[in-house]
Amino acid sequence: MLYSLAFVAAFVAQAFAHYTFPSLIVNDVKTEPWVNIRMTNNHYDRAPVTNVNSTDLRCYTSKTNATAKTIDVNAGSTMGIACDQTIYHAGVVNVYMAKSPDETDVADWDGSGSVWFKVYEITAETDGGQSITFPAKGLPSVNFTLPGSLPSGQYLVRVEAIALHDAEQYGGAQFYISCGQVNVNGNGDGKPGPLVAIPGVYTGYEPGILIDINWPIPQNYTQPGPAVWSG
Repeated sequence: MLYSLAFVAAFVAQAFAHYTFPSLIVNDVKTEPWVNIRMTNNHYDRAPVTNVNSTDLRCYTSKTNATAKTIDVNAGSTMGIACDQTIYHAGVVNVYMAKSPDETDVADWDGSGSVWFKVYEITAETDGGQSITFPAKGLPSVNFTLPGSLPSGQYLVRVEAIALHDAEQYGGAQFYISCGQVNVNGNGDGKPGPLVAIPGVYTGYEPGILIDINWPIPQNYTQPGPAVWSG
C-alpha cells in the first residue's frame, strides 16, 4: 500500500513538473485546449521528446495523428501559445512557422521538408560565468508578434520549450512541443528564412542543447536553431 502511494505521488510530481501547450492566444483570447492546436502524444502524461532525430520533434503527433481547426490571424499582430500551467523547467524557447504548400489545406499537411523558419525565441541570459538565468521559466504563455511582411496563407506555428536541467548528457534536453494551425491575413511579400527541416535542424550536440547549466556556470549561451526571421 505504501509503495502504491509512493508511486502515485511520484507520478503526480513528475506530471506537475511537465507541461503541454494546448491553446493559442488570438486577439487576447485563449482558445480551448486542443482545438486550434494538434493534440500531442503527451496530452495526458506530459512526457517530453528527447530524441532530436524523431519525427515527433516536429509536432509530437505520431500516436494521435491529430489535426486541428485553423484560426485567422493578421500579419503584424501579436499572438501567443499558452501552456497548460507554466513553463516549469529552466530552459529556452523557440517558435517556428511553416507555410503549407499552395492548394494544400494546412490541416492535411505534416510539415515535412525544409520549410520551417524561426519567428521568435527566448534565450538564456549570462554574465561571463557568474550566473545564468532563464527568462522563459515560469511563463504561462509564449507571446510574440507575427512579422508584418509574412505572406498570407495557411501555416503551422510550432513552439518548443527546451528544458535544460538534465542537458549535461546527450539526450538529456527535454523538448515540450506543439503545433497550431493559423491562416495569416495580410499583404506581406517577405521571404521567410533561413528554412530548416524538423527533424534535421538539430544534431543534439549543439552547445545550447548539450550543456551543463549548473556547474561550471556557462560563460555564455548559444541559442539553438537558425536566426529569427523578423520580416
